[in-house]
Amino acid sequence: MSKVKKRTKVVVVRNATKRANPIRKAAIKAPKKASDIEVKELDPFRKCGAGTTVERLYRITERLGGQATHHLVFFDRHGWYCEHGRTCPAVGVAKKFKGRMRR
Repeated sequence: MSKVKKRTKVVVVRNATKRANPIRKAAIKAPKKASDIEVKELDPFRKCGAGTTVERLYRITERLGGQATHHLVFFDRHGWYCEHGRTCPAVGVAKKFKGRMRR
């Protein structure tokens, strides 16, 4: 009879105090270059209609890694907000752009 080695299975037991999936902090991104973000001010009356309360309207195009993300940022009686939500980073870009003229 030939001897056959049995393979043993190694089982790793985690400590009960450690989490299986620890919460990771968000990765710190490198600062975006000026060429990665394009800001264009639009006429709110042409885009939203004559009865709109929107005072300022911006289209922000963000290009990262070959993909473009478009944002519409509004300012009206409700404050600043993007179509993606109030916490969208495009809102901060529009606030900084406010009052500057594009050359």
